[in-house]
Amino acid sequence: MLDKLIELDNTFTESKFKTKVDNIFVMLHIALMTKDLDRVKHFINEKIYNEFNERLNNLNNNNQIQMFDELNVKSTEIQNIEITDDYFIITVKLISRYMDYIIDSYSKKLVSGNNSHRIEKINILTFAKIRDFKIQDSIRKCPSCGANMNVNNTGKCDYCGTIYNNKDYDWILTNIETQ
Repeated sequence: MLDKLIELDNTFTESKFKTKVDNIFVMLHIALMTKDLDRVKHFINEKIYNEFNERLNNLNNNNQIQMFDELNVKSTEIQNIEITDDYFIITVKLISRYMDYIIDSYSKKLVSGNNSHRIEKINILTFAKIRDFKIQDSIRKCPSCGANMNVNNTGKCDYCGTIYNNKDYDWILTNIETQ
């Protein structure tokens, strides 16, 4: 199925895709830790955004901060490729390692979790890309004010705050399960 995907999407390379997956995974966890989900909103669908926003709201309501110290990706492996009439869908197994714990916002003391050593987790991520995607220019412009945007760093315009609509151009995280 990989050959069929490459035939239908000549911009696809496995190494580039895996790098994107790793970066989105790390950025999503950092966004939760820094309480700034807008920095990854353009890489994730509304369902994932709402799930992480709910987690963030629960942390904020309890005056807590989620920590992911020494976060890294051990391996990323494509598990399945599905091609529908409208989408390319790739399921990935990503093995991560990090210290996963929660601290009190004020005292910075441990509330729960593990802050002494990294634990390994298996994450199943699903990404989708529309089949009739648009080719992006190397310089991306804010759709609202026209300012240059660095979509890889943040999808939020520095000038007007508009979130870049990446779903018309690229892979979007549509599901994440951690085992």
